[in-house]
Formats: sequence, structure tokens, C-alpha cells
Amino acid sequence: MAGASVVDPELAVGVDGGEDQNMSLPPNYFQDFKKALFRGDIEGLAAVVTDDFVWEQHHGTADELPAGHVCRGPEETAAESKRRSEEWSDLQYHDVDERLAGDLIVQTFEVSGVDGRGDQFRVRAVDLYRLRDGKIAAKQTFWKQLSPGPAC
Repeated sequence: MAGASVVDPELAVGVDGGEDQNMSLPPNYFQDFKKALFRGDIEGLAAVVTDDFVWEQHHGTADELPAGHVCRGPEETAAESKRRSEEWSDLQYHDVDERLAGDLIVQTFEVSGVDGRGDQFRVRAVDLYRLRDGKIAAKQTFWKQLSPGPAC
């Protein structure tokens, strides 16, 4: 993608501005969450997520629908992050945008890389984060595949 910005996912900061004055930058603890997530840091995650935190994945088995695979708590979340860092390579994040709307952080981005099977992937993603009592209570992940496919 020409002109796209590549960012370190730990340091990505949302973009403020635009016409909608009801949306603003996420709270500071969101940066701490991202750093802990990408490092697979259980203690760091535990400091910023609720006791009942859930991460609904973009994938799952038929038995896991409609939510997809769900990671519960800091331990499972850190394990999933470590699995990805071991299995995926050449990750590049582009066009990261993060907005706060009430108790919801909306994060959009594009990510590309190589998965655990050696296949290249490129997706547009939306992550929705629910906030409660100054912590992150849930993360829902949605991916749109950008690989070539049939025309609509």
C-alpha cells in the first residue's frame, strides 16, 4: 500500500481530531495494555484488565461460534500473544487509528505478515475494547481478509 505508515504495535497511538467531537484518544492505560499484550507479559496485562477479561478472537471452530476462540484472563491472553509471536513473522501494522467513544475503544488497522503455515496474509482489522472501572474488560477482534478472491 503506497504511502501507508508502518508502526510498532506497542507504540501505536490513536489519531485525534476529525469532525466527531464525541470521540477522543484512548486512556493512557491502553498503551500499557498494548505493550503487555505484544510482550506476552502476564503481570502487565493483569494490571490493566478486569478479573473477568475476555478476548474474542477472529477465528475459531464451529463449536466456538459466534464469538470465535476466547482467551480468558491475563494468562490465556499472554499465551495467545506468545503463540502468535512464535508462529507469525514479518508483521507490519499500517494505518492504525484508535478512538474512545464512551466506554468503548475502537481500533482499526491493517496488518500483514506470514502465518504459522508459511502463508502470507494481509487483513484489515477492527478491535473493540470495552472499558470498565478504569480497566479493559473485553477485546473483540474482527478481520477482513484482503487476499484476492471472487468479484462480488
